[in-house]
Amino acid sequence: MTLARRLALVAPLAVAAACGTPHDDGGELHARKAVLQREVDALRPIVARLERGEPMLPAGDIAVAIDEALLRDMIRAQLPIEADVDTYHLKLHDVEVTFRGSPLVRMRGALNHRDHPDYVAEVTALGALVDIAVDAPSSTLAARIAIDHLRIDKAAGLEQYLSGATLDELARTVRLKVGDTLPAVQIPVTVQKTIELPAVTRGPVRIDGARLPLTATVSQVNAVGGRLWIGVHLEPGDVVKTTDAPAARDTTAADAGVALGDVRQAPTRRAPAGATAR
Repeated sequence: MTLARRLALVAPLAVAAACGTPHDDGGELHARKAVLQREVDALRPIVARLERGEPMLPAGDIAVAIDEALLRDMIRAQLPIEADVDTYHLKLHDVEVTFRGSPLVRMRGALNHRDHPDYVAEVTALGALVDIAVDAPSSTLAARIAIDHLRIDKAAGLEQYLSGATLDELARTVRLKVGDTLPAVQIPVTVQKTIELPAVTRGPVRIDGARLPLTATVSQVNAVGGRLWIGVHLEPGDVVKTTDAPAARDTTAADAGVALGDVRQAPTRRAPAGATAR
């Protein structure tokens, strides 16, 4: 059985197992299901390409590889992320990134009641990097974080007046609210969108200056083996002339790299004594 076939069989079974496992905590079950569903959705197109004998990234595209630690540090630099939901205040202060099937993001923080600061709950937000594309203003790769599930792990004090079902509903409300406040993730990879061809103004050959525009798009994203592989497709546009080069008739010998001056005749070699010159 091929590796692609194994992935195709194992991934759906993993989701089915998560959905069918009895668990007292419905929030935990939903979190596991959300993570596995992300992985399955990302693995399906990879399996399909492998079955057809195609490469993981389109041929001819530029491959950009990003390490988990790099992206984790980039997101961590934008923390904490804070948001107010009704009478509650959310503060996300830590993040983990896992590139396994899909670019998973796990953020941790605290949720407290603004009228009762002592009532604090630990929360975990589970999601992934989505909408990875070339940002037009900065010409860099950018993405956003989508939160699939927010779990209230420890509700010190809140459980005194909130039931389990109410905590789940609160977590859902917070998840929907905080999703709109998460900042975009800028990936420090600059995509050159033009190629400048300077004019050749000296020498026997003159060439006008020109600019070649490039349209850059993200063609494929794969999270495999702790790295995020991003395929960038470049489509060249029409060449645009930017500057005129002077006519070649203005070329001088110095421009051509030729030095004209007195050419002295090389001395004639004398034949050795007793030798007959021919």
